[in-house]
Amino acid sequence: MDRISNLPDSLLCYVLSFLPTKKVVATSILSSRWKTLWTLVPKLDFDSRELETKSSDGEQSHNQYHFNFAHIVSRVWALRNANPIQKFRLHWDDNFDHIHVDTWVRAAIARGVKELELEVNTRFGSFPPLYFPCSVFNGNTLVILKLGSFIVLESSPGSSFVFPSLQILHLRITNVDSDSHHDSLSRLHAFCPVLQELFVAIYECRFELDINVPALEYLHFEGNLGDVSLENLPNSVKPVLDLNSVGLDYVSEHGNSVWDLLGQLCNVESLHLYSETVGCLRSASEFDPPMFHKLSFLNFGVDDHLNYVLPLLLHRTPNLEVLVFDMERTNSFIDHGYRNFTLDRTFYKDPQDDPKCLSSRLTTCHFKGFEGLKGEMELVRRILKRARVLKTMKISSSGLNSEEKLCVLKELLMFPRHSRTCQIAFS
Repeated sequence: MDRISNLPDSLLCYVLSFLPTKKVVATSILSSRWKTLWTLVPKLDFDSRELETKSSDGEQSHNQYHFNFAHIVSRVWALRNANPIQKFRLHWDDNFDHIHVDTWVRAAIARGVKELELEVNTRFGSFPPLYFPCSVFNGNTLVILKLGSFIVLESSPGSSFVFPSLQILHLRITNVDSDSHHDSLSRLHAFCPVLQELFVAIYECRFELDINVPALEYLHFEGNLGDVSLENLPNSVKPVLDLNSVGLDYVSEHGNSVWDLLGQLCNVESLHLYSETVGCLRSASEFDPPMFHKLSFLNFGVDDHLNYVLPLLLHRTPNLEVLVFDMERTNSFIDHGYRNFTLDRTFYKDPQDDPKCLSSRLTTCHFKGFEGLKGEMELVRRILKRARVLKTMKISSSGLNSEEKLCVLKELLMFPRHSRTCQIAFS
């Protein structure tokens, strides 16, 4: 007896919603009961990479693949009729078709889509981007919107748009003319009143961004930073800065922009800075960080610019309680010779130079990706010697074997500790 087919349509559609649309449609051959059931599944998930086939006939095979993907997606939309949809995901590589994508997106919006995820790419990077007027996404149903690579939002001067339900927005733009998406990004605050998560990744193009989002909980910037204005951010927002100057001919100016962004984050309670971001800060022509009176957690990506940036930040974070030195990211990008930094002799050598957080606030210090190199050991030694109320010094390492860990731990335990209650944990 086929017990699965006896389940109600709603339950079967729920189960099928976890599968790619290609597999969902394939269930139509099981029996007459399943023939049209897939059209009721409130999710469409298309990925052109699933149709790629290796062939020796080159361009002819590519054209056939291109036609097949567009035909399949269009056919699925036609067979679904006007059934509502909750999620539409499209990933199209190799010279996507603008007209088809525009048609499918408008169909999803018309059917009350809540989650919309678009990723379109071109093989050679010279294909023109896909431009969407903001009015296309101007609706009450969208909760999640993720736009990737060659998709650009457009808005006419003086126009404003409302996204009353949008909670998650991801924008990933690569190597497109900044003027084409300037207006839409700068008006973000006007149409995202309940936005909770914002992820922005911009590569090889300038942009301006004006954010006014009092409900924001998570903020992530990646790639190149443009002119950013942050307004009404709650103190509880968790900013992550993963910025770099790769491919830019204005490195010093970019570094100044990163410092300016930090100035706008001066009231946050936690902050993540990746090592590439630290490098951007060092490249700035001006160093004048603000006071971070409310910052209690700092994740600091370690690189050879530590001597210049870390002292500045610690002197301006008087209430810092948790300090994480993140070397895991550094390990994956650079070799030992680069990351085996040397601390400057004046780096907290004199107790009078100690930042306030070391003398009265810092209770937890965590080294992630520790490998026992000279610079790392010296940094641990100086923190232990200066942190007066430190309770836990945690060392995490995945690159050392048991014997090496034991050797490093023995040396760490020999370091003098200003705080008598400080415990060293090695994992």
